[in-house]
Amino acid sequence: MFEPFKSLVRYGTAVLLLLLFLPVAAAQEGQPDRTTLPKLEDMQLPSADELIQADLKNKEFDWIVLSRDGTVVVANPVFPRPDTLQRRVEERKQLEAQRPQNAAEREQRSKRLDELKYLIVTLPDDPVAEYQIPLIQVGQVILFEELMLRRVDKLLEEGQIRKAYDMLLAVDQEMPNWSETKPRFEQLLLTESALKAKDGDIYAALALLDELAARNLQHPELQPRFGEIVSPMIKQAVDESNFNKARFLIGRIERHFPEHAEARSWRKKILDLSLAKLQEAVALADQGKNAEASALAREAEAISPTTGNARATYSRLIARHQTLRVAVDSFGNQSFNFPGPLEADARHRELTAVPLFEPTAADEITYFRSSFFEKWDPSDLGREVVMTLRSTRPHWQSQPILTANQIADALGERLNPNGPLYDKRLASFVSEFSVRSPTELRLKFSRVPLNVESLLRFPVTVSRSTEDTGVSSPTLDDGSQLLSTRFVQVSGDENTRVYRRSVQEPDGLDNSQYHIAEIIERRFADRHQMVQALLRGEIDFLPSVLPWEIDAFRAAPSLVTVRKSIPVSHVITLNPMSENIPNAQLRRALSLAIDRTSILRNVVLKDPEMRHGRTSSSAWRKNSYATNPSEDVPRYDLRLAFALRFASESQLKLAEIEVLENAAKARAKEAGQEFDSKQFRSEVKVDYIRLPPLRMVVEPNDGAVAAAERILVYWKKIGLDVKLIVGNEHGDPLPDTEWDLMYRRARMEEPLLDLWPLITNDTSFDIRRLDPFPDWMRQEVINLDYASSFLEAQNRLFTIHRHIAAQAFIIPLWEIDEYMVFQKSVSGFSENPVSTYQNAEHWTVRP
Repeated sequence: MFEPFKSLVRYGTAVLLLLLFLPVAAAQEGQPDRTTLPKLEDMQLPSADELIQADLKNKEFDWIVLSRDGTVVVANPVFPRPDTLQRRVEERKQLEAQRPQNAAEREQRSKRLDELKYLIVTLPDDPVAEYQIPLIQVGQVILFEELMLRRVDKLLEEGQIRKAYDMLLAVDQEMPNWSETKPRFEQLLLTESALKAKDGDIYAALALLDELAARNLQHPELQPRFGEIVSPMIKQAVDESNFNKARFLIGRIERHFPEHAEARSWRKKILDLSLAKLQEAVALADQGKNAEASALAREAEAISPTTGNARATYSRLIARHQTLRVAVDSFGNQSFNFPGPLEADARHRELTAVPLFEPTAADEITYFRSSFFEKWDPSDLGREVVMTLRSTRPHWQSQPILTANQIADALGERLNPNGPLYDKRLASFVSEFSVRSPTELRLKFSRVPLNVESLLRFPVTVSRSTEDTGVSSPTLDDGSQLLSTRFVQVSGDENTRVYRRSVQEPDGLDNSQYHIAEIIERRFADRHQMVQALLRGEIDFLPSVLPWEIDAFRAAPSLVTVRKSIPVSHVITLNPMSENIPNAQLRRALSLAIDRTSILRNVVLKDPEMRHGRTSSSAWRKNSYATNPSEDVPRYDLRLAFALRFASESQLKLAEIEVLENAAKARAKEAGQEFDSKQFRSEVKVDYIRLPPLRMVVEPNDGAVAAAERILVYWKKIGLDVKLIVGNEHGDPLPDTEWDLMYRRARMEEPLLDLWPLITNDTSFDIRRLDPFPDWMRQEVINLDYASSFLEAQNRLFTIHRHIAAQAFIIPLWEIDEYMVFQKSVSGFSENPVSTYQNAEHWTVRP
C-alpha cells in the first residue's frame, strides 16, 4: 500500500467502524474527526511494484468507498468477487422472489436476507475481528485486481509493456475471463504493436495485430491500424518491384478485412501494372519476338496473377516460348583444380553437345538411341555397318539435320593422329569409312566392336563448318565447331545462365504442340534458399536431391520426384603416375581401414535404414552385367589394415637397406676389405624411412567432402598421414605431381569401355598411363576392347572385378540412388532417366 496514508487509513478505518456500529451514547466521547480519513479523490494509486509485492506476499487489499462522503476504507479482500455489490443485490432479489415451503426455509431465507444487508470486512492489521458495514452506506468497492488494472492502464500509457503484461497475467489467473481484463489485453496488443512498428519491427507488429484480430475482430482501432502499418510497406515493396512481398502484405490485411480500403486500392494498382505489362508482351509477340514476349508475360504474372481473358493471353504467350527454370549449385564448362570430370560439366555437355548415340534407358545393360541415324545395319559379321541418316525430324527436335559428309568429316578429325580430336580407341576399331550418299555412311572395322552405339558416343565436331546447317554452331576452345547441338548458351553471369534451342520450333502450331524453348540455370550458394525457391514455385526443376530430402519432396503435393536409372558410385581412384603409393599392401590398407556402412548410414545418407544407398564392391552399379556376383563389399578391418600399412612401410625399409648394403659392398671392395652382409643388416638403422604423406583431392560436393573427412579419421587410426584437397578452386586441374588419391563420383554407362578412363584418369587412352600397373593388369584392361561376344566381355569384366578388388587398384565405397524433382507444371520427362537433361527438348512447361 502507498506509504503517505497507510497508518492514517488503518487508524481511521477502525475508529469509523466503531462509530458505525457502537451505540450512539458510547460513541459520543472521543469521536475522531472524520476528515482525517482520505477521500477517494485524495487516494494515490499504488505503484506497480507495491501492487506486485502485495500480490506475491498475499497482502492484497480492497478500497471500500462510502456513499455518504466518498471516504475510503482500506480492507482485506471482500467476497464475492468480482462485482461484489452487484452480486449481493442480485442474490437479495433472488431470495426475495423465493416462496419458502416451511418454517425452516423461511428462517434460513430471513437469516440470509439480514446478512446481505451488510458487507463483512476485516482490517489489514486485524484480520480476526470482523466488522459489518450496512450495504446502503457502501458507494462502491474497488477491488485489488481493479487497482492493478488501473495501474496497467498507466503502464501502457508509459510504454512499459512487459510489466503491464505481467500484471495482466496475475489478474487473469486470479479472475479468469473477467470482462474488465479483456479490453486491457486488447489495448496491450495495440500499444505493443505501435511500439514494434515505431522500432521498425513491422512483422512483429503485424503478428500482434493478428493476435488482436483473433481476440476481437470488431475492435474499432484494429482496421485503421492495419492500414497505417502495412500501407507504407506495400508502397516500398511496389517501388522496389518486390511484388511477391506486396501481395503478401495485402493478403495480411485481407485475411481479416477482405473489403479493407487500403488493400483494395493496392490490389487494383498492381493489377493495373500487370495488365499494362501483359499488353506490352502481346505487342512483342505480334512482332515475332516470342522470347521477349514470354519473359515480359512472366514479369506480368509475377506482379499479379492473371485471371479470365488475361490468363488466357498469358498462357498463350508462355506456351509459345516455354522457359524451364533450373536450380544448380555450380555451372559447367568452368575450370577448377579438380583433375577429374565434374557433374556440372556433364550437365552442360548434355545440353550443348549431342553425341551420335546417347543413353536412353538402363537396367543390367545400357540402351542407346540416336537423334541423327534412322537405322544402322551391320554386315559382314559385324565388320561393316551402313548408317542411314534421318532426312527429316519432328518439329520439337532441336538438333539440326546433318549430312553424311559432315559426320564423315567429324570421323576424319577423330581418326587423324595429328589432329586435336584424335581418338586412339576409335582408330583401333575403324579401318575405313566412306560416304555413299548424303544420307548414307559406311563404316568398316578392323575388328568387330561389341557395341557400335557405345563406341560412337561423341558429338559431331569439326575444325570448321563444311556446310551451312542454318544453325549458329558454337565454337569450342580449340577453334573447332560443334555441329550436333541441342541448346546453345546465349548469355550468362555469375549466378545465371541462359540456354536456347539451337533450332526453334516453327510458328503456326497449336499452343499445346510447343515445347521448352529456353532453359535458365540459376546458381544458389545456399541449399536452403534453393529448396525455398523450389517450394515457392520460383524454380521448375531441381536436378539433384539430397538423400534426406527425398521423402519430403515426395510428400509435397505440387512436386514430382523422379529416380535416375543409374545410381552414382562413390569411389577412390589412385593416381597411376604417383610414386607415393608404392605397393599393394598400402592400397589394401587404405581400403580395409574404411568403415563403409557407418559412413554411408551416418554421413552420406543420414538414414539408419539406408533406403537410398548401399555399399558397393565396384566402380559401376551393383545391378550391372559387369558385376561379379561372387565379389563382396570390402570388409572393415582396422587390425589387418594396420598390419598391411606396417608391411608396406617395412618393404620401403628393406629396399633402403638393400641400397645401403650395395653401397657398403662397393666401398669395402674398393678398400680390399671383407664384407659381412648379415652383420651389416643387423647394425644398419633405417628408422628414418616412413611412408610418404598422401594427398587426396575430393570432388567439390558437400556430401563427398563430408565423407572424405570421415575417411581420413579412419586412416589416421592406422597411422597414415593424408592431406585433403577440395577441388573447388578456380584454375587449371591439378597435375599428376600434386595428388595421389581422388575421391570422385562416377556414373558408368558402359563398364566395358568406361573402365580404362576411370583407372587412368585420362580420356586419351594413353597406354603409358597403364605402365605403373602389373603386366597382367595392363593386359586385362587392354583386352576388354577385344571381347568378341557379350559373354566373353562379361567374363573378362568378372575377372578384372575380382583382381581390382583383391589388389585395391580402385577403392569402391558405395552407390547412391539419384533423384530429380519437377514442378507438376513440367511434363514430358522420362520416368527413369539416365541423365539430367534427357530429351529436354521434348519437355513442356505449362502455366
